[in-house]
Amino acid sequence: MHYFRVPKPYWKDRMAKMAAAGLNAIQTYISWNMHEPQPGVYNFEDGNDFAAYLQLAQEMGFVVILRVGPYIDSERDLGGLPFWLLQKNPHMRLRTNDPSYLQYVDRWLDVLLPKVKPLLYVNGGPVITVQVENEYGSYYACDFDYMHHLRDKFRQQLGKDVVLFTTDGGTEGFLKCGKVDGLYSTVDFGSGSDVKAAFEAQRNHEPHGPLVNSEFYPGWIDHWSYKHETVDADRVAKTLYEMLAMNASVTIYMFEGGTSFGFYNGNTTNNTSFMCIKNTFRTSIVKFIYIFYSY
Repeated sequence: MHYFRVPKPYWKDRMAKMAAAGLNAIQTYISWNMHEPQPGVYNFEDGNDFAAYLQLAQEMGFVVILRVGPYIDSERDLGGLPFWLLQKNPHMRLRTNDPSYLQYVDRWLDVLLPKVKPLLYVNGGPVITVQVENEYGSYYACDFDYMHHLRDKFRQQLGKDVVLFTTDGGTEGFLKCGKVDGLYSTVDFGSGSDVKAAFEAQRNHEPHGPLVNSEFYPGWIDHWSYKHETVDADRVAKTLYEMLAMNASVTIYMFEGGTSFGFYNGNTTNNTSFMCIKNTFRTSIVKFIYIFYSY
């Protein structure tokens, strides 16, 4: 559940439902474009108060998996990057070691990460792991200098005791550019996937440590003018059961989808056209939970 997709008055209600479903952790991105709508203008108030969200999660008995970015995807406009980056330099090479990009990334992280540090588990907070970037192995640039820069920045700001990780698709092709030394590699995949093969791909890069699916999809993205996407609940439950039988850790993406308010919803492409994502995320999670607990 993402704090920026659920109005603040509903945070506690949604967390109570997650607890009732037997979940023990909450995963959220931090959406840069929500917090720095204009260069150097920051907003951490009301629905943007991610610290209050994480503290509430802790009060409700959850630990937190925090996905900081700076790029988050998350079906957000420009993947959560502020639109004004391209006003600064229309030729900016996003998500690379381009100095015109990194100067704003570093400035943002120098504001954000000091707010995250007190919330780390080692400091008495709920945050057990922090993700760097997002599915970078799917990006054309494969710029290890960029990822090493982010790794070092996170480590400098957050210290040596926090687990930093990456998330990529569950095949060697994605992990080839997604795996970064010093960051724990996890994978993501949906229902009906070959669970054993996906975790074998993770094991090729992480011989030790937990098997982790950082995004397990019980539903899929809806696009304007396209038919509502549905996923068979039995298939979802079966795949989850297979992962838990391997003692894997799983994040349900999404349990509570919420709404991309305003014009923050992004788009995807089918190689011939852009497809605008609907503002509301939907899943068949209730039926899926019933079926899973009947296994």
